[in-house]
Amino acid sequence: MPTNKFDFLGQVTDDKLAPELERTSTRFHVTVAWVAIVLDPIFAITDYFNIANHWQTLLVIRVVVSALTLSALLLRNRFKLPSFVVALIPFSLISVQNAYVYAVIDADNVLGQNLNYMALLIGAAMFVLWRWYYSVLMIGVSAVATGFFLSSNKLVTPDYFFIHGGLLLMAVGIFTVVLINTRYRLVVRETRARLALRISNEAIRMQADQIKDINENLEKIVHERTAELETKNKALEEAAFINAHKLRAPVASILGLVGLMKSTNSVDDLKQMSAMVQDSTEKLDAVVSEITRTIEGDTRTP
Repeated sequence: MPTNKFDFLGQVTDDKLAPELERTSTRFHVTVAWVAIVLDPIFAITDYFNIANHWQTLLVIRVVVSALTLSALLLRNRFKLPSFVVALIPFSLISVQNAYVYAVIDADNVLGQNLNYMALLIGAAMFVLWRWYYSVLMIGVSAVATGFFLSSNKLVTPDYFFIHGGLLLMAVGIFTVVLINTRYRLVVRETRARLALRISNEAIRMQADQIKDINENLEKIVHERTAELETKNKALEEAAFINAHKLRAPVASILGLVGLMKSTNSVDDLKQMSAMVQDSTEKLDAVVSEITRTIEGDTRTP
């Protein structure tokens, strides 16, 4: 069914919505990428104090994550990558990086690592804008990676992990999915409303232009009709003048001759008066023709 021309929200199709969403999300995703590029290597300082035996390995991992994120950011326009990919790369890589930490930490640092992981998830939730299944995918990858590396650490049992922030980390993961999806839906609604407002304003502008054109056309029609009426009025005035002055003379002449013809029996007089009636009749016909031309707008002299 055709879209109602006044249903502006209905006129915001997916092909119109997608570019606007991309422009809006690009700001957030580029910000996420730069934060990961700059801050992830800096956090190697905490590794030096908390995981002294493995901080060098983690530093290499962090530098690689930053380098891959920077490469995606620089090549985004060349390969026309969607902006969410620029955020997805550091999100996934840092998730695996954090999961790796569970393989090398001791039991005393489990709670701190879980809190760091929660901060990553909540921070990402405040910036990324993508559909819910990307969030589920990332949380799933993080959970699998965390379980894999945690199983290789003999110092941390699953029970100890869950008691010391693991359950809370799972709850934060679920909350992250909900939060990202909620923000995405709100941005979609706001963008759709903004586009509908733009369409509405454009429709108002077009209607205003149409009304302006109609008014200008009406003014032209009124001007033409006024000029036409003025011409007709002038013609009627001239016809009235002819009727009052030129028409009266031949009519009076004919009436007078008819009266004289009734009062005489002379054949010669009747012939002469008949000729005069003929002449007056021709003059009357000429005057009538002139009146007709005048009324029709033809004022040329016959």
